[in-house]
Amino acid sequence: TDEVLAPLGVTVATPRDAAQRGGHVTLNHPHMREVNALLWKEDIIPDYRDPHGLRIGLSPLTTSFEEVFIGMERVKETLLSLG
Repeated sequence: TDEVLAPLGVTVATPRDAAQRGGHVTLNHPHMREVNALLWKEDIIPDYRDPHGLRIGLSPLTTSFEEVFIGMERVKETLLSLG
């Protein structure tokens, strides 16, 4: 996430220490409400949390590393498309 999204101003709101977080990661950026809506149109289903959080579920039983990579790339591409 840091390499892909931090250059676009995205920050990780979720604690990085695994002992302090659950199965979700929240990414913050002022345009995440719009990103969430556009991703849903592509059948990529994150959750939006005010004020600027894109919440992503990362279950190791059902989500592959490849799917996480593709998802982060789609977040990046969607942010870039918003200008």
